[in-house]
Amino acid sequence: MRNPTAQIALFAALSAVLLTVALEVDLPWLEQLNAYGNFDAGSKRSFVTYLWPGTADAAIAREYRFDRGVHAAPLLALGVVFALFLFLRVFRHPELRLGIARGLTGWAAFVIARFGVLRVSGALPVRRCTYGELPFLNCQACEMASGGCPIGSLQAALMRFRFPLLPFVVLLLAGLSLGRWICGWICPFGLLSDIFDRISKHTVRPRVGWTALKFGFLGLVVAVPLGMGLLGGASWLPFCATVCPSGSVYGLLPFYATSGAREFAAAFTPGRGEALLAILFHAAILAVFIWLAVRITGRVFCKYVCPLGAFLGLLNPIAFVRVVHEEEGCTDCGKCAKKCPVGVQLSRADFLTESNCIRCGRCVKVCPGGARKWVFGWGGKASKEAGHGR
Repeated sequence: MRNPTAQIALFAALSAVLLTVALEVDLPWLEQLNAYGNFDAGSKRSFVTYLWPGTADAAIAREYRFDRGVHAAPLLALGVVFALFLFLRVFRHPELRLGIARGLTGWAAFVIARFGVLRVSGALPVRRCTYGELPFLNCQACEMASGGCPIGSLQAALMRFRFPLLPFVVLLLAGLSLGRWICGWICPFGLLSDIFDRISKHTVRPRVGWTALKFGFLGLVVAVPLGMGLLGGASWLPFCATVCPSGSVYGLLPFYATSGAREFAAAFTPGRGEALLAILFHAAILAVFIWLAVRITGRVFCKYVCPLGAFLGLLNPIAFVRVVHEEEGCTDCGKCAKKCPVGVQLSRADFLTESNCIRCGRCVKVCPGGARKWVFGWGGKASKEAGHGR
């Protein structure tokens, strides 16, 4: 069956069945894992403690009330952040002139992933797992999160020798349908990475082979939690607490500014060495990410580290949505490689190149010979369209 419309219908039906089963099995557990305060999950521990050991659990002590009116401060504060991110992403951006709306879709996903601001403000009792598991990095340490991060959930499940059914189903369906289009168009951390890319000097250009590192991190995300579970050390999430800058930017920074403000200040007092060490460690991770983003590329984490991008990249070659290179239209002008935010050249047609492509569509727009095309469908010679206006 090579009709894209029929394929979509069948895939949607199968996806609905799989997601229904996965949510039925895993959603109660996911809500317990992502607990934050007294609302909608009865847990003794918040997700924040998996990233920030050595301090009081200020998040689990948070109390939400919906009978005292709406608090404007959280809405205004996050509204300013939303406006700032949108401005930084789209202001005088060349992609808009090309007709590529990645900045808008990435920003919209960022807003949706922080829909919990309505709960924080007392406006609506929005559940922390409103969207279940989201197919992109979305740190649940943030008070305003409204969907689980698959990498965090995966590690937590494996440490307890529990099969990560919901994270696996969500990532599998996302990879088979969209592949790394998710990284290019809707991942909130990708949105931040694109902002950094505007100021990146690109003075260091690692070889393509270095992008295979992210597959090593994917293996560690699976192996290390299992090992920690065997050793009985399931008190923190190894990748989230040590490597992931998304946890620092989208998780801990909002926590420090809200529920954890008092504990953050107390960490700098005598006798709180463990808490202070954790703060300094995460600050160092963030500093290293910014330095690498400026020196190499804003997408440095996506290219070389992100295990989520690695998993989606494995499915990139067979995803429903793809970008292909056709030799007959290629003039070897090099415009596609110059415009690519992750520096890939699809004409190489090797696995690393294909798995690194984030389907941004820049090369489709700038190719003078029409050698780059959007492809939609699974198997065989799928339906192709030039991608104009897409």
